[in-house]
Amino acid sequence: MTEGTPNTLAIASSFKTLVQGLFQISNQVDHNLAIFRQDAAIIRDYYEPRAEFERWRDSADGKAWKKRQHQRQDRCCAICQGSIPCRGSHIDHIKSISQYPELNLDTNNMQVTCPICNTSKGNQC
Repeated sequence: MTEGTPNTLAIASSFKTLVQGLFQISNQVDHNLAIFRQDAAIIRDYYEPRAEFERWRDSADGKAWKKRQHQRQDRCCAICQGSIPCRGSHIDHIKSISQYPELNLDTNNMQVTCPICNTSKGNQC
């Protein structure tokens, strides 16, 4: 072989190594993407019941229910029994959405509470 002439075998070997490396990286990316998609689906499913509830809560039906329930509860928090205005009160799920997502729109599982009681309750049932 003369000086300056590329070694065809060396170039072919380097190219083959490069392609194999890219193929392995591509497989790893595909694998990680599949895991990411599974995780995204789990997260989406977890938060969907809450998002569905929030859409209902902000709808005309949700606002009307809250107003009627507030009156049914004699304008008192269902937990501490303190007097509360309707505006600023919370709709609380008696059985939490995180533990009972199927009850996210069940009005029999809802009550009107003051913000302090609702936020301090957290996910407790």
